Amino acid sequence: MQNIKTEDFEQLEVLANEEFDLKHSILQANDALSRYSSENQFNHCEFNEDIWTLHDEAEKTNRHINYDNLSEVLLTRTKYDLKTIVKCWAATLIDKGLSARTITGKVNGVLQVVTKSNGFSKDFFDSSMEYIKKSTPRSRLSLCNAVLNFVDYFPYVDEEGIYTERIWEVKSKTEKKIGIRELPSSQDILKFSMVVEDYFKPDLSDEHYRKYFCIYLWWNLTTIIPLRISEFCDIKRNSLIEVDDGFLLKLPRKKQNNRRIQVIDSILIPKRLAEAINAYKNSTDKYGNTSTLISYLSLPFQKHYLEQKINSESFDSNIFSYVLNDFYDEIVCKRYGFKIMEQEEVKAVEQGLSLNKVINRKIRPNDTRHFAFLNLMTQGYHPVEIARLGGHVSIYSQYHYHQHLEYWVDSEVMELMLKFNLNRNIGQHTKDIFDEKEFKERFILRPSENKEVHIPLSIGYCTDPNQNCKVEDHVFCDAWRITFEEYKEKADIILKKMNDKENVTKQLIHNLKNLYQISIKGFKNDLYSEKNVLFNRELLETSNQLKHSLYQLAMLKEKVTTNE
Repeated sequence: MQNIKTEDFEQLEVLANEEFDLKHSILQANDALSRYSSENQFNHCEFNEDIWTLHDEAEKTNRHINYDNLSEVLLTRTKYDLKTIVKCWAATLIDKGLSARTITGKVNGVLQVVTKSNGFSKDFFDSSMEYIKKSTPRSRLSLCNAVLNFVDYFPYVDEEGIYTERIWEVKSKTEKKIGIRELPSSQDILKFSMVVEDYFKPDLSDEHYRKYFCIYLWWNLTTIIPLRISEFCDIKRNSLIEVDDGFLLKLPRKKQNNRRIQVIDSILIPKRLAEAINAYKNSTDKYGNTSTLISYLSLPFQKHYLEQKINSESFDSNIFSYVLNDFYDEIVCKRYGFKIMEQEEVKAVEQGLSLNKVINRKIRPNDTRHFAFLNLMTQGYHPVEIARLGGHVSIYSQYHYHQHLEYWVDSEVMELMLKFNLNRNIGQHTKDIFDEKEFKERFILRPSENKEVHIPLSIGYCTDPNQNCKVEDHVFCDAWRITFEEYKEKADIILKKMNDKENVTKQLIHNLKNLYQISIKGFKNDLYSEKNVLFNRELLETSNQLKHSLYQLAMLKEKVTTNE
């Protein structure tokens, strides 16, 4: 292990009472750099040196990072030793096993922006943004991603969110311009969700149960509570506690002393999830001691996971990534018959391929953190509450999630469509889970539960003998039906109603986003704080209106989509 000098800690003593644990970060960085340097004779990354060498095995060349210019940034304005912070962050990228090209690209990108902005100084804001925007779209996107990754690691560098907000805007516009999708599509998410729901049944073999339980828990926990994959993997074995209100799960988050945002380190979880955790613990206790909830020692075929693993009593993100990829290969693809194909590949294959069996992008370990944040937003949580649940000490980190709100609403609509009446049991892997003929028969021509009731309407008919309709327009009612013949005659009218409802939904999304923008920018103002009852009520009412609009839109879409 590399030598650590006392002065490495001294310049950041100001952070002693903050969330960022400098001493621990430097120790982790030295650990990661030591392992990395020992892997290849050409790798040379010493924490106390300003020039790092990373060997690019793919291109048989060496790549370099030079931190020397950051010394000048430190002397001019910032109270933080940015060189130390950037090195700690860079070490986390190395520890993730990213390629030398990716690591050096991200770190050198951050070094460029930190230098141009003189340590994210307000005085250099305009010139720094101009520097980012004048680069090519691909380079611009890379710079934005690198800087935002760094700010998420160390939010204190942009405490007022000045750079964060603008860079998110530039990133979002650039992604749209070059057609990049950061998150998987709603279709890809739902296909994966349905596989997980169908696969984890009581008759699952013990070997597969031990191997894939982490996938089940990750999917059911981190899509609700925003956890980083490292936090999920580090949940302790004894973290579940039964209390009067139910079951409390302690999260592996550092002690907070930030007065503005107190990060939540324990949450109440559903009883079914607590029972699943306890059953897993009872089943895997016999395999040996484990400090983490997920037992590495209980995994079958351990040698295939991580041959060089030193600590066998802990589960980590590298192992999880391996298991997730294995789950896609062995279960999603081989057992359920899906194909992982990029959009370009799909266009190139034969016309006979069912797109219902295609997944364009795998869900990645930290994607679920995005899903959870978006879910909390659509439920009307105040940004400060969301930050507490998400482990953010900076409220400005949420700018990113606003960019994906429209996308998430699309996911919500799709999920609602499936939840209403569609059979969610996928069953045999040869069955097409989106069978168009079955869908049409069950929804467009769906028979009434009360077959004797057929009350004619201007469009379609009502199946409720009391006509207890709680909506202004019958087409958005549960009891509404239409024959296929009438649908063909009046499709234009119905589709117009659906388009109008989509426009209402989009306006509600805009309203909710606007409320979040106001509350983030003015969260220190009593009018928009998490303690202001009137503002919180407005957030909740807007989110409820959005959910109601989504419900109605989904109700109609499930009946007409297959006839478009």
